[in-house]
Amino acid sequence: MGETALLIFSFCMQTAIGLMLFTTLAKQLHQDRSFKPAAIAAAGLSIIGVLASLAHLGQPLHALNSLGNLGSSWLSREVLSSGVFMGIAVSYTLLLYFKAGGEALNSALRWAGSVVGLIAVFSMSKLYTMASVPVWHSINTFVDFFATTIAVGALVFLALSFKELQDADKRIYGFIVLATVIIQAAAAVPFAVSLGLDGMAAQASAEILRNLSVVIGLKWLLILGGAVLLLWPALQQAAVKANSGPGLLYAAGVALVCGQLIGRYVFYAAMITVNIGLT
Repeated sequence: MGETALLIFSFCMQTAIGLMLFTTLAKQLHQDRSFKPAAIAAAGLSIIGVLASLAHLGQPLHALNSLGNLGSSWLSREVLSSGVFMGIAVSYTLLLYFKAGGEALNSALRWAGSVVGLIAVFSMSKLYTMASVPVWHSINTFVDFFATTIAVGALVFLALSFKELQDADKRIYGFIVLATVIIQAAAAVPFAVSLGLDGMAAQASAEILRNLSVVIGLKWLLILGGAVLLLWPALQQAAVKANSGPGLLYAAGVALVCGQLIGRYVFYAAMITVNIGLT
């Protein structure tokens, strides 16, 4: 598929933003902990995402040229916000790793990264809904992108910070993930029903989705199954004990990440443009 670079960019960047967001929130609850693995992962994934974006554009100079229309172009806003987020994530990780700066500066970078990251996710979503691809012209695009940010970000953060959170009640992360994927699934139903009622390009996309029904079924099995698996210990006891092993957590993470990756593949595989071309 020719959109592999975009898949890598969007998925890695959204996961990195989710990691930064949950690192910021967790630091409010556990100020004595660093969550360094999550910070390193956020920086690394953002770098991979930006490199994939540059690979899609063909030349780094094209990325600089795309910044010339910030007032009217969502592509310009996506490139800028993604680049700024990467800079913040890398700067925060370096300060954390070398123990430079103070908590005030680190806190400011965390919050700035979270806000800029959410702006980047919104810009990505808006860019795709502005393209001449009917299958993307839906609130479902926003829901999918933010669901990846929140659900995958929360689960990867929990997996990377398991040791630091051993004495904490981790059920909140499971409930956040489950609520997010339920909203994602609920938004997908009316979207799938309405898609075949639009023009020829939308109907062609609907036919592609029908041909991929088994793949889409696997996507939802993995996503919803991963969310339930994450909460399973909480359903068996009053709280997640500190000595609970990470096995279920890692299994839930693999399932959810694979499901969201399959969904992102379907997102691009169903792309059929109208005659006027991409905007």
